[in-house]
Amino acid sequence: MLDRFLSFLDDYLVDRGVTGLLKAAIGILAFGSVLSVAFGSLAVKAACLTIAALFVAGTMTILARNQLRLRGKMNRQVAMFNHYQALIYRELGPLWRIDRWEEDVEVASNGDATASILVHFFVERDRMPFCMIRLGSKWDQPLSSKRKVQVVARNIESDGSGGTRVDETQRWLPDGRLEVLTHFRSAPPKKGQQVCLRFDVVWPQKVAPLMRFRQPDEFLISMLNPLTFLSYRVTLPAGTAVRASPVGLQAGVDDYRLKMSTTGGNRPVAELTAQDIAADRKFGMRLDLE
Repeated sequence: MLDRFLSFLDDYLVDRGVTGLLKAAIGILAFGSVLSVAFGSLAVKAACLTIAALFVAGTMTILARNQLRLRGKMNRQVAMFNHYQALIYRELGPLWRIDRWEEDVEVASNGDATASILVHFFVERDRMPFCMIRLGSKWDQPLSSKRKVQVVARNIESDGSGGTRVDETQRWLPDGRLEVLTHFRSAPPKKGQQVCLRFDVVWPQKVAPLMRFRQPDEFLISMLNPLTFLSYRVTLPAGTAVRASPVGLQAGVDDYRLKMSTTGGNRPVAELTAQDIAADRKFGMRLDLE
């Protein structure tokens, strides 16, 4: 009986939508009110209230069931998309070569971070349909925080003008990193062309290990190709006492500089610059509060 009732509601929901079901429930309540006034029977009113309640409960059940079904279907489609995307990326080979990476991060006292990342790269293929970067934090963040992460990609001209948004898609990898694909559908850049993209990132709780738990935190990048220039700047809240040390870089071997400074607002700044870093390196800096 219940299955037949839910099946009827499901078909009705497809035909009339949620608004139609709500109108039907309101109509039943109004009709019950008229009958109770005309005949003075509480039983009639109670029966109509029960029917309306069944309609509402059935509607909620159908919506919840449909949501689970649609979510499962979407997850399967996303998984297939990610599979073929990775397959195409491997088959195409190197699409681009990053030449310069300039990242500026501002950290709040609760560990929230906002970042601006300028990526300068050269196109390695005849046409490049998309490019990819991966971003991450150094701790296993809860899903509630990951859902609030925002990334916007913008195209920047060589003279610094532009800033118009570019189509991008995102997915979370099993290791906790966020993969961002920037798509060039209308005008794919050609081989040898230099392109600059800016990624504006809002990342809640990204630096929570350092700011909330007072644990050392690392700010690293990893490159498959040689990197001509890196600038990594982290600005902390005013009055924060912090120490910094390089990671994956050797004095006298690598060309780098790590310095501490303070802004006019008494905010400490750790800035790492490096040049001509070899391929297949993971490097950056480690910060620790005093």
